[in-house]
Amino acid sequence: MGLGRILLPIEHLTPRGLSPALAALAIERGWSEGEIRLFDAGFSLYWSRSADLAARARGWPPPRVRHLAIINDPLSVRPYAQLLNTSAWTLYRSDLDPELSDPELVSYLLVHGDRMALLGEVSLASVHCAAYWFDRSEAERAAFARAALRSARPDAGMLRAVAAATDWLRRLFHETLRPPLVAGRRRTIPGTGLLVPDDLEAEPQALTDCCAAAAREALAAYSAAWSAAPDAELDGVCAWLAAEAPELLVTGNGARIVWDPSQPQNAMGLRSELMRADAAAVAGIREDLAVVDRHTRAFRAALVDERVSEPPADTGQSGYVYLHRDRRLIAYNLHEPGMERLCGTPLPYSRAMLGARTVHEWAHLAAAGGCVPCVTDDADLRARQSDLARELDATIAAAAPSIRARTAPDLARLGASETPGTALARLLLARLPDYQANLLAWPFLSEMERETYVRHNIRSLRGFYAPAELWRMLVRYLFEFQYLGFSAVEDRRAYLFKSTWFETDYITAGALDERRFDELSASVSRLCACYAIDESRVRLPPPSRGS
Repeated sequence: MGLGRILLPIEHLTPRGLSPALAALAIERGWSEGEIRLFDAGFSLYWSRSADLAARARGWPPPRVRHLAIINDPLSVRPYAQLLNTSAWTLYRSDLDPELSDPELVSYLLVHGDRMALLGEVSLASVHCAAYWFDRSEAERAAFARAALRSARPDAGMLRAVAAATDWLRRLFHETLRPPLVAGRRRTIPGTGLLVPDDLEAEPQALTDCCAAAAREALAAYSAAWSAAPDAELDGVCAWLAAEAPELLVTGNGARIVWDPSQPQNAMGLRSELMRADAAAVAGIREDLAVVDRHTRAFRAALVDERVSEPPADTGQSGYVYLHRDRRLIAYNLHEPGMERLCGTPLPYSRAMLGARTVHEWAHLAAAGGCVPCVTDDADLRARQSDLARELDATIAAAAPSIRARTAPDLARLGASETPGTALARLLLARLPDYQANLLAWPFLSEMERETYVRHNIRSLRGFYAPAELWRMLVRYLFEFQYLGFSAVEDRRAYLFKSTWFETDYITAGALDERRFDELSASVSRLCACYAIDESRVRLPPPSRGS
C-alpha cells in the first residue's frame, strides 16, 4: 500500500482474479469481500473475452497479467499516467465499489487499458476496442451503461460516451469477425481489422472527440487541484541547493543547464523554470534531487579509486535521470517527457526508479572502469558463448516451419559468414555491460528501488521488433530475464511468460518450448556468471538496506 494507492503485483493475479494470498491481504488492508468479488468477476470476464477475441481476430491482443494500481484518491495520480513502463493498469477504488460499479465496467476498463498501452494514446482506444462489443448481450451492455452513469472516475465522461456508442460500435464490420455480406468500399481503421460503413462514417471521429474532451477535463481537474503558488517551496529549494551544493545538474528544455553545483548560489535559471510549477511539484522536485544526491555521494564514496571511465559519446541524454556526457554528473531534466514534473506530486514509484537509475548510471561508468571484471579466462568465456550459439541454432532449427519462414529474411541479414546462433549470441554479449552495472548497483539500492527497477524493465518487447525479428527479440528477452534474478519474484518464468505475451509469441506459436527456454536462460546465466564485483575496488554497503 502507498499514499493514496495500492499495487496488485503481477505474480498475484490469475485468470480468475486475485490469488488467495493477495485476497486475504486486501481484506486485512480494508477491502470488503464485495470489492474482491467484483474485481475477480471483472478480471475473469476480461481474460475469457480477450482470449476469445485473440483466437478469432488477428491483431486483437491476448490477455496478459500486468500490475494493477488501485488509486484511492483520484487527485493523487495524474490521469492516464503509464505506470511501471506500461506494465500496469490503473483503476480507481470507485471502479470496485459494488454500489457504483459492475464486473462489466471492470472488464471493459482492463480491455481499454490494454489498448491505450499499445497505442500510446488515449482518445482512439474506444473506437479500436469496438470488436469487444460485437458479442455483448443487451443485458451486459445495460449493466455497463448503468455503471458508467454512476462512475466517479475523473474520466467518467469517456465511459458514458462509450456506453452511448455501443449500438453503432456493434454495427461496424470486421475483416474476420464480421465481414460484410455485400461487396463495396468501406473505410478501414488501420491496425484493427474494422470496416466503417457509409452510414456510420461520422461516428468514430465523434466518439474519439468525446473521449479526447473527457481526457482534457480529467487532466484539467487534476491540474486545478495542484495550483498552489510555489513561492515558499521555491525559496526552500534554492536555499537548499546553495547550502548543500548537491552533486548533480538540473536541466530544462533543450538540455540547457539551469542549475550547476559549480555555481550553487546562482538559481536564476532554475527559478525561471519553476515559477510555472505548483507548490507540490516543487516540493517533490526537491525530494527527487535529494535522492539523486544521496545515491551519488554514497556510490562515489564507496569507490576505492574514484577515477572511473568517461561517459561514452553516445550516452543517452534522457530518462528518469541521465549521465551528462560532458560534465560527468547526473542530470535531472525538469521537462523530461512523460514525467510531468511541474504539476502535482511525482508519479507512483518514480522516486524509487529515480534512485535506481542514478546508481545504475554511476555503476555503468565504474563497471567500464574495471570494477566488475570477467573472472574467467578468455577460453572459458568463448566456450560459454559458443554453447549459447549452438543452443540458439538448435532452437531455430526445431521451430515450426511457419516461424522459420517468417524469420529467415532477418536471419540472413545477420550475415552469411557465421551461423544465426553465433550472430545472435554476439548481440546478447553486447548487452552484458548492463548486467555488470546491475550487479554493481544492487547492493546500493533499497528493496523498493530494486523491485521497481526490475518491474519497470521486464515488459513486452512486441513494440520494439518487427515480426521477422522474433529471434532478436528472444535474445533480448533472455537477457532481460536475468534481471528477475535481482528481484523477490519466485516463479520468474511464469512472470515473464504471462506478463509480456512471451508465451503467446514463442510457446503457443511453436518457436520453442519450456524446456528449450530453460536451457537457453541457463546458458545466458552462465555467461553472466563470468562477471563479479572486484571488492578491492568498491567498498560494498551492508547487505540489508531496508525498503
